[in-house]
Amino acid sequence: MSDKFNCLLVGESGVGKTPFAATLAACEQTSPCLLLDVDMGSMSVVDNPRPAIIEVDSWSRAQEVYALLKKPDWDKLAKLTGEEPKEFRSVVIDSGTELEYKLRSMIVSEAGSEVPEQQHYLKTQERFRRLYRSFRDLPMTFVMVAGVRELKDDVAGIIRHFPAFQPALTKDIIRMTDLILFMDVKYDATEKGWMRTLQTTLSQRVIARDRSQKLEAIIRGEKLYFKGIVEKVLS
Repeated sequence: MSDKFNCLLVGESGVGKTPFAATLAACEQTSPCLLLDVDMGSMSVVDNPRPAIIEVDSWSRAQEVYALLKKPDWDKLAKLTGEEPKEFRSVVIDSGTELEYKLRSMIVSEAGSEVPEQQHYLKTQERFRRLYRSFRDLPMTFVMVAGVRELKDDVAGIIRHFPAFQPALTKDIIRMTDLILFMDVKYDATEKGWMRTLQTTLSQRVIARDRSQKLEAIIRGEKLYFKGIVEKVLS
């Protein structure tokens, strides 16, 4: 029985990834929750209890927060969140796709270039991989949100959906991750309404994973909550 897990939450913009990730704050095993708002999209978090939120406008701020979580220094983190000190049991990065972009832009700028070159992508891959592993290894549940990158498979004639990172980095992150949840919104004719779905297993078109082997292949709901997932994975 484990007391934490790490998760990559993947989906198009607007499907509800941020509000879903924020429901970690309502789970006994993952509360209190800290959300690092890289996309500046925390306005969509309206339900209580809410996670504590730190706006991350740079790569260095993400590193700073990691260092405080690793110590841990709850008092200094409280100054960043504007709330009372809390011993966080989960942390969300929303989103990793935007954080990778900030890192790559910083590396290109430091090199005095205007357009990313191969060496910049390699540096980005290595530094981001180290940060992901560092957050993953904290003594708390870690969730990273990511967008979707679509690639056409000319042989199979289909569109494959991958987490929106540069390809080599995507492989590294997939290898290091317990849960990869693909989130989507589909019209349900039976319910006569739009339903959110979480795919937890690999398919021909979607990258997904459940190392715990305790989750349904597809989780559906008008609104989705982490509570049931947390309870099953950590049981």
